[in-house]
Parts: sequence; C-alpha cells; structure tokens
Amino acid sequence: MERQVLGKEAVVNSSAKGGPLPLVLTREYIAQSWPLILPFTLTSFTPPPPTTTSTTTMREGLDLPEFGYLPFDHFVIANWDTASPLSQNEQKRILVEKWIALGKYGRNPKHFALATFADPIIDDIPVGVPQDLLSEDDRALNSMLSTTLWIRTWFGDPKDKSQEAADTAYARLRKTVLQQGRENYHISYIPKEFVFEDRQELSADAQRGGDVIRGVAAGCAGSVPGYLVAALMHCPELFEGMSDDDWRHFTGEERAEELAESDRVQSALVLVADRKACEEGWVLVLAVNHRGEILPFRVRERAKDTAQIAVNWLQGQPLSEVADDEDEDVEFYLGGGDGWE
Repeated sequence: MERQVLGKEAVVNSSAKGGPLPLVLTREYIAQSWPLILPFTLTSFTPPPPTTTSTTTMREGLDLPEFGYLPFDHFVIANWDTASPLSQNEQKRILVEKWIALGKYGRNPKHFALATFADPIIDDIPVGVPQDLLSEDDRALNSMLSTTLWIRTWFGDPKDKSQEAADTAYARLRKTVLQQGRENYHISYIPKEFVFEDRQELSADAQRGGDVIRGVAAGCAGSVPGYLVAALMHCPELFEGMSDDDWRHFTGEERAEELAESDRVQSALVLVADRKACEEGWVLVLAVNHRGEILPFRVRERAKDTAQIAVNWLQGQPLSEVADDEDEDVEFYLGGGDGWE
C-alpha cells in the first residue's frame, strides 16, 4: 500500500488491498445475511421464551425486553447506590462506564449475562433501584442487530453564533453521508436508531478536554471517549447483544486466548461527525474493541465515501483491512485534497 505519513497522519490509497467492496449489495445477500439492512424486513434477536409469563412486549415490530431481561439490568441491581447524592443520570453514566470497562467476559458472569439467558425474571428488585434507566426506545434498541454508530460531536461554541454555522455544516454532512444526497431518505446500513446527534446529550462531551480539542475529535488509541459513553447509555448491550454464543462458555486456556485476541479485534464501528468532518468533509472513522477502547488504526474518509465503510463492516471487513500495520498508532486519510470531492 502506498501512503505518505505526515506526523501522526497518513494519506493512503483507498484502492489498497483490492479496493473497497461495491456499495450496492444484492437483495439476495442482504436478505440472507443482514436482514437489518432492509427497513421493511427489520428483525431482532428473540431470546428463548421463559417458562413462565412472557417478559417481552412488542414495540413497532421489535422485541421490547422488560426490566431484568438485559444483562445490564442485573448489573444495575448489583451496583446501584440508593444513598448516592448523584442524580439518577449521573449514576447511570458511571455504571455504563464501569459496564463497558468490564469487557466481554466481565459482562458475562452467571449473575449477569448467563443468568439472564437461564431465567430473565427477577423476583425481588431492591427498593430504590430504578427500572427506567433505559427508555422503551432504548430497550428496543438493545434488541436490534447493529454495531455501527454515528455520533455528532461538533455543535459550535455555545457562547457565540458559531452554533448556527455548525448546524449548517452538520446538515450538509448528514445529507451527504446518511441521506446520500437525497431528500426524505436514510441509508439502512447506518440505522436511524444508532444515529446520535442530540445537542443536549452530546455537547457537554464535545466541550471536554482530551476527547475533542477545538472541535476536532482526538481519537486517542486506547481511550474510551466520552461521546461514545453517551451513546452507549442508550445501548449498553451493543457489543455482545443477547446471543448465547460459544465464547460465553469458554474456560481456562481457551478463554484466555480468546480474550487476548478480543482486545485487538474490532467490535464496533464509530463514525464521528466532528468539526473537521462538518467543515472539511473528512469523517473520522474509529474501530473500537469490546471494552469500547479505540484501536490504534484510525481513518479519515471523504463524506461521500463514508457509507462504504459501513457497508464493508456489515460484510465482515474490519477497518484494519486497509492498514499496513493495524497496531500502528496513526490516523489515515483515505486520499488527499478536498473531503467534499
């Protein structure tokens, strides 16, 4: 692969390793492999029915897990501090941060995930433990099959008129990437439910030091950015979902090997609409592991080509496929010149 390294940035030829996969997927492939891609065939994982009264209701065609049906619910019950002076939302954020940091096996013990699969019904919920930390929409979200997130981090300076300019720039970016330049349209491989752009929720993280600097997302390898935590407060089950896969039952050496590999493997794709993306058209693309940590290889892609990366990820191609060295701590530009070209 030919690339030019400029400090911590690099420009690479996007045709490396055989070039990107075609943007258009066949209907047969989508129907067989990725039912989520087609809006009219949206499906979700349905856990095995419990032996007693059903604990799910339906919300617009999606399974809606009641409290106790998600592993995160069990974590909340085990860790909620009813005497804490923090607000409910502040304490929720702390729990989500801890939940993410546990990693896949930390979230898997018999009193969290495995217990949920065996029997999702909780007979005794301690007094004072909130059951509404996740809204109905959030609970529906945790039943969906997607590991691609779109997060807006640039909102302008709240002290001046730059907010209006930021909104205008973001609208252009959003239409280019998520709507493919069309009106009343949204690409299905970055589901609307996984688009996080609420100013009130995300602007505080955008103003914090290390994650976003002067509006530009830093993307520091090994970090768990605050804006990702804010998004995961809506979908704490994003990384493993509700599937009882074989790895959950690994022990000893097999488990140690699998865990060591998981720390270096992409578990989710995060597309960041920061200031550089909004103003220059270069979208930041991050691969994160099962702990929410940013992997070393990072990408800046042109706005019109960003959706292709989401398609590639759906087809099983991790971001590292276009890297010479996936462990190199560097930000790649997939091309040069104007990000709006």
